[in-house]
Formats: sequence, structure tokens, C-alpha cells
Amino acid sequence: MDCIAKPVIAAALLASATAHPASAETCRDRFVRLLVGGNGDGAVKIHVTQEIKGAPPSQNWFYQQAPGHWMTEMIEPAGQPWVLTHADVMYTSADHGESWTKLRALDSDPDAATAQIEANAQTAKNEVCGNEELDSVMFDTVEADYVSMQGFKSENHHKYWVHPETGFIAKAVYHLKSEGFESTTTQLIEAAPDLTLPTP
Repeated sequence: MDCIAKPVIAAALLASATAHPASAETCRDRFVRLLVGGNGDGAVKIHVTQEIKGAPPSQNWFYQQAPGHWMTEMIEPAGQPWVLTHADVMYTSADHGESWTKLRALDSDPDAATAQIEANAQTAKNEVCGNEELDSVMFDTVEADYVSMQGFKSENHHKYWVHPETGFIAKAVYHLKSEGFESTTTQLIEAAPDLTLPTP
């Protein structure tokens, strides 16, 4: 889930802008804003299902307390170590968080990552906005295609389910296709204001 594309990127300002977008905002504008800004910096809990073409699907929990402080807990396949990042260091735990082993330091540059996403967002096309029911609630849907050029070229299609009153993204589906690789990642997202992660 470094799927994740990014993790997840204040929050109050973004929510306000999403709930009350400028009247001139087009569907493409809205997609670009969601792609770049996500759900802001608020703490979240995400159920992630990743399906890589030719491989069994996997599931995990992704928790983010704040940007740069997140953890993954594998569901399927079972028995995999947890992964935690904090203060630009990645750790693993084979005993459900009882102890942590430093894996490596991270070369983190949030500004550069945001700049890359913004550059990718400029390629957005085929945007579609609509409405769709999710868990008996009607959500706004925003989707489009874009091209990513970082690392390797990929064609992407993202779809977001956005609460019409709060602007919170409750579900996102990411389809990625590149030469020799194709995957679909589904995120079910919950706000988690009381979330507290370990600090090794």
C-alpha cells in the first residue's frame, strides 16, 4: 500500500473547500483536488484490498495518525509482519507490535511527493462526476484517468466516493496499468480521530 499511493494529505480547510466548492469548479478540477489533497492530514483507518493481475488478492489495515506516522497490519495473507513508520524510519514487528525492529531510514520529501502528484494531475482526462449509493447513503462520485511518469510510466484510473456534506472520501478505487503489471486497489476509509500508533 505504499499504495497508497500516498498516503493520505489543513484538514478543516480541505473539508470546507470540498463541502462548499467554488461555483466555477469543474468535474476535472474536483478530481485534481481530490487526487492531490486526499482527505487532508486527519487520522484515518483504511481497509485495503489489492488485486494484482496474476496473483492472489491481499488485504490489510492501514492506519495513519499523521503524515509520516503510519502502520500496516496484514489480514491476508496472514502471519506477515506489521510495518510502522515514524520520524522517517521504517520498522517491522513479528509479534503484533510487542517489539519493533528498525528496517531502514526513509528519504522523505513531502514537498517533492506533492509536486509529483500535482504534475501527474495535469494529465487528468475522461473525468466523470455523478452519484452512487454506498451503505445506504448517497455519495458524490468523481473519477478520471491520468498518467504517472515517476519511476515507471503507468496509466491510472481513480474513482472516489465523497460524502456530499463533509467532503470526506469514504471509498476509493485505484486501477493501475503499466507494461507487464496491472493492479486494482480498493480502500474503505474511516476517520479515526482517537487513533494512537506506537512510537518505537
